[in-house]
Amino acid sequence: MSSMNQTTRLRPLRDYVTLRLVVVSLVLTLIATLLSLWLPRMLGNLVDELADGHLSAKVLIKQAAFYLLVAVTGALFSKWMRQVPMRWGPQVAHRLRTRLHRHLLQLDENQIHDQRVGELMSRLQSDVNAVSDMLSMGGHSMIRAMFTLGIGFTMMFQRSVPLALLLSALLPVLMLIAFLMIHSVRFRHLKVQEQLGVISSFCQESFGGLRIVRGLGLGNIRMQRFGELNQEYIKRNLFLSRIEVFAWPLIQTGFVLGNVLLLWVGGLRVIRGEIQIGMLVEFQQYLMIMQWPALSIAWTLSLILRGRASQGRLQEILDAVPQVTESKADFPELSEHMKTIQFEKVSLGLNGRQVLKDISFELKPGQRLGITGPTGSGKTVLMQMLLRRQDPESGRVLLGGHDIKELPLTFLYNEMRIAPQEPVLFSMSLEENLRLANPDATKEEMARALYLSALDRDIPQLADGLSTKIGERGVTLSGGQRQRCAIARALLSSPEILLLDDSLSAVDTATESLILERLLPALKGKTLMLISHRYAALRHCDQVLVLKDGVVVEVGAPDDLMGQAGEFAELAERQRLQAELKEDEA
Repeated sequence: MSSMNQTTRLRPLRDYVTLRLVVVSLVLTLIATLLSLWLPRMLGNLVDELADGHLSAKVLIKQAAFYLLVAVTGALFSKWMRQVPMRWGPQVAHRLRTRLHRHLLQLDENQIHDQRVGELMSRLQSDVNAVSDMLSMGGHSMIRAMFTLGIGFTMMFQRSVPLALLLSALLPVLMLIAFLMIHSVRFRHLKVQEQLGVISSFCQESFGGLRIVRGLGLGNIRMQRFGELNQEYIKRNLFLSRIEVFAWPLIQTGFVLGNVLLLWVGGLRVIRGEIQIGMLVEFQQYLMIMQWPALSIAWTLSLILRGRASQGRLQEILDAVPQVTESKADFPELSEHMKTIQFEKVSLGLNGRQVLKDISFELKPGQRLGITGPTGSGKTVLMQMLLRRQDPESGRVLLGGHDIKELPLTFLYNEMRIAPQEPVLFSMSLEENLRLANPDATKEEMARALYLSALDRDIPQLADGLSTKIGERGVTLSGGQRQRCAIARALLSSPEILLLDDSLSAVDTATESLILERLLPALKGKTLMLISHRYAALRHCDQVLVLKDGVVVEVGAPDDLMGQAGEFAELAERQRLQAELKEDEA
């Protein structure tokens, strides 16, 4: 995905951080930090008073109760402080994922097909979560660490400069160790996740192509490959485990050594009478509190590194500019007699190949246009241009005298419905798939669509009728049933223009004849564009376009073309001979 679009940037702070959220987070973090750093000072003073013998039992109980009160209050503010990123993080992920999903839906099909589904799913899941963690947990942790270190060292330098300098020299070393270890763990964790994504994509391909796997006897080969992928997954997990087992004890050992060093230096100063023992206890508490910021900064830097990398991957999606842009200009309402379709010298090249060249024709409202030609001649591309799946490089496509580039996409989609040769059905019930075109369709409208597509004959054979779950991509249905589902779904919205993109190719000739016998009278006054390789279907059209290598080689009424001894007549004769041969064999 390329082509930079400077107006579509993630802009994470401006898009997802509000002033109110920042203020609340700062206030809660500041209060929680001050209360947590007040406790070492209170404990140090209490120990000094106990050592001097100036503290009575009654006063000790009061100070211990006050210490407990401050600790509990600090814990409450710490809890509220943590709730901010915990609530905000999922919201950020939701908004970002929604934004990316909306942008992907605006891209051309070819732009989507250039990406593996597993790769896109990885970006919408793990990469979105990484950016969300960077902005929520990472941002909050960095603020809290800065507050703790800034206020903590200010208090420590006020108490003892030598001991504060000792901790100042000790913490960067501990932070570096923690950062290297956490970064190493994060890197290996990403490798594990990548391999898990590979396994998921492999399983998706195996289950989606189960018929092919069985039909070609690929079960053993796929199982062997699946075992290899799992062995690699185990290998990466073990590599991660070795680092984790080594990392955390090493980090903890570093803090223990720091505590020993503090006891040694501080203990000597206590022996020499330079400080009281309460101050040593106080600095030990500071060291314990500083452990979290040291780890937090290392963890946050790791989050930022991962989040920035994921942000770049997400930005690649947003940088992909939709090839088809929608006009925002107002347009006049098209009356019934104005909905004429015109192609004026339309040409289009894709992937370095000329797909269509100087295509011109006119289709008036209520007429039927048949399109035929050999595979790869540009039939489907020509039809899909009406829905602006592609825009012409030269020439114009007009609807009611208006260039369709000037018309809103929603208008085009409402006026036209397409039933493709390879329809996409979703993993839900048959009725839910059909109602996608018209959720408010009545029972009568549903029955009519089923009748016109001849799908009504198959409903009694399904286990639960219309409520039957048809599996992912309609895997439980035959190819002909899936095509008829697409026709019924298109008819359910009562379009003015119906586009049948070779959507009868998987049904037998008897069923095709039944569908056309029912469908054509019901489409009286409606416009029909029909792609087909069968003369029996094309002969019902008012005119037929014969394409070859993207060029119209014949155009005219079916009867007229039959008398020209051209491509269309040859197609009809070939199919007549095939039909006679089948009858003789029978």
